[in-house]
Amino acid sequence: MIDKNELLTNITILLKLANDRNTQQGVKVYIGAIEKISQAKSQEEIFIYWDKLKHALVGIEAHGYLTNKEFEIVKNIRSMG
Repeated sequence: MIDKNELLTNITILLKLANDRNTQQGVKVYIGAIEKISQAKSQEEIFIYWDKLKHALVGIEAHGYLTNKEFEIVKNIRSMG
C-alpha cells in the first residue's frame, strides 16, 4: 500500500528542489503527478500514477541530472510500492 500523503510530500520536495536550482527538468512531471495523485480516489489509482511517475523518474535519471538529495527522494519514491 502506498501512503498517498508521503508520496505527495516526496514529489513536492522534488518540485521545490528543482525550482531552487532553477531547472525545468521534471517540473511538468512533478506538477502533473501532484495533481493526479491528489485527485486519486483509490489505492489502485495511486498505484497507477506512482508507476507512471517511476517511469518518468527513470528517464530523468538516465537523461538528465539529479542532485544527491533529489536522488535520495527518487529512491524513496521507488521503494514505496
